[in-house]
Amino acid sequence: MIHDIDHKLAAARRHAEAGQLNDATRLLHEILARVPDHGEALEGLGYLAIRQQDYAGAAQHLLQASLHMPMSADQLDFAAQVCQTAGRHDSAADLFERSLAHSPNRAASLHGAAMSLMQLGELDRAQHMLTRLCAIQPDSAEAHYNRGTLLGRMGRYEDELDAYRLAIKLNPRFVSAHVNLGVALRDLLRFDEALQQFKKALAVNPNDAGARTNRAQTNLLLGEFEHGWREYEWRWRDGAQSHGFPASTLWTGAQPIHGKTILVHHEQGFGDTLQFVRFVDRLSAAGARVVLRVQDALLPLLRRYPDAAEVIGETHHTPFFDYHVPLLSLPFALKLRAHDLGVSQAYLHADEALVAQWRELFATSARRPRIGIAWSGSRTHLNDRNRSMSLEQLKPLLEADADFFALQPDVRESDRAALAQLDRMGKLRDVSARLTNFAETAALIDSLDVVISVDTAVAHLAGALGKPVWIALPLVPDWRWQLNRSDSPWYSEARLFRQTGRGDWRGVIAALRSAIDAFHPT
Repeated sequence: MIHDIDHKLAAARRHAEAGQLNDATRLLHEILARVPDHGEALEGLGYLAIRQQDYAGAAQHLLQASLHMPMSADQLDFAAQVCQTAGRHDSAADLFERSLAHSPNRAASLHGAAMSLMQLGELDRAQHMLTRLCAIQPDSAEAHYNRGTLLGRMGRYEDELDAYRLAIKLNPRFVSAHVNLGVALRDLLRFDEALQQFKKALAVNPNDAGARTNRAQTNLLLGEFEHGWREYEWRWRDGAQSHGFPASTLWTGAQPIHGKTILVHHEQGFGDTLQFVRFVDRLSAAGARVVLRVQDALLPLLRRYPDAAEVIGETHHTPFFDYHVPLLSLPFALKLRAHDLGVSQAYLHADEALVAQWRELFATSARRPRIGIAWSGSRTHLNDRNRSMSLEQLKPLLEADADFFALQPDVRESDRAALAQLDRMGKLRDVSARLTNFAETAALIDSLDVVISVDTAVAHLAGALGKPVWIALPLVPDWRWQLNRSDSPWYSEARLFRQTGRGDWRGVIAALRSAIDAFHPT
């Protein structure tokens, strides 16, 4: 039997080397049918899966193989890297740590373990790995750079700056370290120093998209719109997103569009679409036929958007167009300035039939302020940990004399128990099951007096509907909310409630509670 298995293993290797992957796979499965925990066969299936770009399958096979055969540090590291590619960071961290049991000072394993532990949110363990790595490789700019990234996640901001500065001292041409240092300084409201770091990064590499886009966002935050819009176009070169259309058809504002069909398409989050769709009318006013493409969840709300000849969802067939333009490129292409941003009235409207379906919520209640609340945004948003809060933090608001409604279609697991309890107590109505799309949410908002929201799509929806919206913002907000102001040029009915200390929502909650207590519905 052993001889037969060895023969099949050798034959499988020959088939794999010859590119005959199906034959190799068949032989390895024949071995596993007889010996289910055969490590070498499992490892072989892992390598074959990699060649077929099936990283999830490869990770599973290599992880199983590691449990049934002795592996070297190199083999364990490779299996861990495959698990990272497959997004299995728990398994990756375990494999890297097993590698470190073989070789405690193995730099690649320390680095890999730290990266996966950061993804898992196990920041103290990640710090332990990076501290060891920096002790082993004190002259590694990359190690100190990664330590800086981790320290920022941990809220140790001055230590974060020191780590980036040490990385730059070791490698003055380390562009990413200059960029990260600039971002960290911006988040400490040290804008002149931040812009200086972006300038240094661009002196090394004028085409670095990260430096360009971060400088753009900093200038936009400071109200330097002309420079900001222009450089914000570099976002398409940083690898994070692609509009998927030929560059030759991109409308930059230079080409005449009278009589032309122009495809205006969403590119980022729901809130971005709701905010920037206001500029579509300028294209139709210039004589263009506008086809507006939006996320499917927004289609029921935007289907009849004025000044768009046709509105389609992201999964619909894209019709013929002469030019295309991403929504967030419209300010640059239209050469907009600060005074062009606002609108004097609502530019979105709820469906009256849907509004009527929500009226039973209010039929038996006394006339108190009706307030909708959204306390968290998309978990995949890069700045989510700064802009979102937990439901627990909002409880002081819910003691006010008002009727509260949760405007969260996606309730986080960590908030479910608190929401269920508040719903039973009659302090916060959970209507999430009915918020199936933005048209439904708009209909509910239409019946409310005020919306309180963190910086997420609900805030933009309420603003576009012309509803009073009170927006809770972190110390350094997204660029669109500017600095040092309690109003917004984007929405005439918006009030901004800002943190005065980084990560501290207590002052914001207290100010919102005072505003609720002073509010009287008309």
